[in-house]
This record gives sequence, C-alpha cells and structure tokens, in this order.
Amino acid sequence: MEIMKLNSIDDICVNIPQADASKASKKKYLDELAGQIVDDYVLNTDRYKEIANRIMGDQGQTLDEDSSECDDMLAYQKALMEYGLLLLNFKDAISEGDGERNLRCWKFFLLHLRNDKRSTKYALEALFMMFQVNSLLSPKAAHELIWNRLAKSKNCLGGNIPLDLLLEFYNRLLKDAVKKLGPNASQKSIDKICKSLKSTKELMDRFDAELHIHKHSGRHVAKSSDENLKKVVKDLVDHKAMQRTPGRVYQHYHDMHSSFLWNFDIQDMHKWINNHKKYIQTKRRAR
Repeated sequence: MEIMKLNSIDDICVNIPQADASKASKKKYLDELAGQIVDDYVLNTDRYKEIANRIMGDQGQTLDEDSSECDDMLAYQKALMEYGLLLLNFKDAISEGDGERNLRCWKFFLLHLRNDKRSTKYALEALFMMFQVNSLLSPKAAHELIWNRLAKSKNCLGGNIPLDLLLEFYNRLLKDAVKKLGPNASQKSIDKICKSLKSTKELMDRFDAELHIHKHSGRHVAKSSDENLKKVVKDLVDHKAMQRTPGRVYQHYHDMHSSFLWNFDIQDMHKWINNHKKYIQTKRRAR
C-alpha cells in the first residue's frame, strides 16, 4: 500500500495496467512491483554488503544496528515478510510441481534450520538431500529425487501435493476398507487390499466422475477472514508499521533484527558442512 500509494485496502490503484493491456506489459509491471517490494522491505543492502566483504576477505568493522536507531516494529514486519514469502514460494512450488524451485527453497530453509540451534535434525535432513542431489546419487536418481516428490491430486492448474500427504490419503482408504471387513479381516485379506489399493482408488474415482458424484474434500470450511484482514491492515497503516521510526521498542521482541539470519555465522556453517562431508567419506551417517 505504501508503494502503490493506497490509503486503505479498498482503494483502487490507478497506475496498474488496464484490462485490455498486453500480457507483456502486465508481467513487466508485476515484476517491477514485486522487485520494489522485495528491495524495500525484504533485502537489507548494508547487511549483504557486509557479508560480501566478509566472504571476499575484507573483514572491516562488523555491522551492527545502532540501538538508538532501532525500530523493532519495522524490523519485525521485514523479518515476517522475508520468511513468509519463502514459505509461500515453497507452497506454490509444490502446487505447481516445480521440483527445481522446490529444491531452491530447501536451500534457503537449510540456512534457517541451521540457524535454529534448538534442533538440528531438520537441518541434517535438508543437508543430506543436498548431498544426495549434488554428489551421492547418480544423475538419473538425483533427477528422480528432484522431480518425483509430488503427485497430481486435481485435474487443474497446480493441484500437486507431496507424496507423504498422498500416502496419508491411501492410509485413510485402507483403514476404511479394513473397517468394512469387520470380523472377516485377516492378514491375507488385508494384504490383498494393500496390493490393489492404487487400482481400487483409480476405479472409485473414475466411477464417481462418470456418475457426477461430488465427494467432499474433508477440508474444514474456514470463516471469511476479510474483516480481520481489514483490521490488521488498518492497524499497520495507523501505526506506520512499514515506515522507519527510530525508538519503537517491543517488550517481548526487544532488539529485533530485520532478518532471522541477521547473526548467521557463515564460517560455522562451512565448518558444519565440511564435517558432515567427512562423515559421509568415513561411512558415518550424516543424520
């Protein structure tokens, strides 16, 4: 809203391309708008300059935020946007079945998971996946690992789901079938159901489609969040949350940084990765 000069969420932006504009002009406008939002509210130019200098060997002075110039409210919004956009990108990559983008998101998640010192198991899983794709697996197996992680659940744009979620759907179908067996359930009958589960589900879906039987998805119907969204946006605008105002301090988020990776230790990350490379070479598991 700050960039598009809107006073409220219901205002209409006059600078957007009209409905009869070409797709190229609409895409150009969207790319420029998204880039400006990321540059202004997500990226921290000074911080990335410091990281670049550290990598190039020019240590200099370590950049730190002046406490007198600190703005916890703006820093909180920036950190939330940075991680939130990563999560949305990850979910969209899953829905679109984009394996390469999914892998790129995991590379960013690896930094956040490693930066969380309370637990390392998820960071190790992400690191081991990078090892598999880039070194441990054959090119064919690495390609399958990247692209064979999702399954199509709906005949529409997007509509892909993770394979573990698909497995949960099959488990639910299996439990229903076993329940209907009643006292006739046995290991032999359950084995037959398991072996024919995929074909059975395909036949059931085709039967329902031909008879136009609509099956509820099971997802809970969420109450409209429009009113709550308007209240949140109004509070952010009234408090000028996206404008720098030095001196604003949170009680529970004191000295908030504009990124969860602000104090990320690159040298420790390199050491950690190299150690687990050695564990792989000595046939010690990386996780």
